[in-house]
Amino acid sequence: MSINEVSSNSVLDQYRTNTSTPEKENELGRNAFLELMVAQLNNQNPLEPTDNQAFVAQLAQFSTVEGIDNLNDSADSMMSQFTSNAALQASSLVGQSVIVEGNDTGLLTSGGVVSGYVDVPASASNMMLNIKSANGQLLEQIPVGNHAQGAMSVRWDGYNLMVDGEIIELDRSQLNLEQYVYDDNGDIMLDDDGNPIERVYPPGQYEFELTGSIGGDTEQLDMQMSSRVDSVTMSATGTVTLNLTGGQRATMDQIKQILDA
Repeated sequence: MSINEVSSNSVLDQYRTNTSTPEKENELGRNAFLELMVAQLNNQNPLEPTDNQAFVAQLAQFSTVEGIDNLNDSADSMMSQFTSNAALQASSLVGQSVIVEGNDTGLLTSGGVVSGYVDVPASASNMMLNIKSANGQLLEQIPVGNHAQGAMSVRWDGYNLMVDGEIIELDRSQLNLEQYVYDDNGDIMLDDDGNPIERVYPPGQYEFELTGSIGGDTEQLDMQMSSRVDSVTMSATGTVTLNLTGGQRATMDQIKQILDA
């Protein structure tokens, strides 16, 4: 009887074992491969033993199978570690404000800041910041000067304006919003220190839009707006999703900028 004539039903049944990690159907794992080799050796024809070259080839195949198993274990371990690191990184963003692709409105909270971000395609002059309400109503037009090619960020608290980290001095007389808060009698309201209370835009959704002269032509640049990360969700496959204020969701690779407040 040659080695190929070994009956899988009668002989190999004694070598079948149940392991804690069952092998996938139609795949020959390391243990099954070794058991098959042992069964073949025990049941080979003594007059026609297994050829040395064939046996060495089988050993090489076993080494290959074992190497693949070890590689899979290492890959699983690396993936688990990567998933844990991603979850930890994402959880640190809860409560932070981020700017993500495709978000064209930003939420201004009481005492908070709403931010916008855009990549200016080329050097621009006479730039104007248009601040709009969520329904598209133009609220303010504020000149912000010139800007070189590259990233441009705007931060606004409903009163003060900051561009690329520098405060812009605003002429309140040029704004559409009245400068002070008045009472029912038409008198300016004062704070506890006796100073006039200046009016600011209320909390809500806002949109930033830039216009400027680029290469002699007036162009419009829509800014991507900030949202606060309320929570983080991780799927069974390890995908991390950021749940943003207002119901929007985003993945980690969609983040353009992380803000400090």
